[in-house]
Amino acid sequence: MDYTGKQKAKLRTLANAEPIMFQIGMNGLTEIVVKNIHDYLKKHEVGRVSVLKTSPMSLDEISEILTETGIYVVYTIGRVLLLYKQNKELKDRIRL
Repeated sequence: MDYTGKQKAKLRTLANAEPIMFQIGMNGLTEIVVKNIHDYLKKHEVGRVSVLKTSPMSLDEISEILTETGIYVVYTIGRVLLLYKQNKELKDRIRL
């Protein structure tokens, strides 16, 4: 799904208030990390992931893998990815 500029801006402001939830380092993006990201986004809907310089995977590869698993990559700034996954079951869910 593609979002409008206003929707992306709203997600950016919400995510910037959150701390970085995960760091992807020497082991790259493993299945366990992807599962943990899904679990985190199930509760919070937005989050940020930092990709360290030691990561064997590029930002594009990581974005592609996360997109294939149903997570929307809102934007990339530097080595930080802003992620969003809608959860309609949450009481306080984000309304775009």
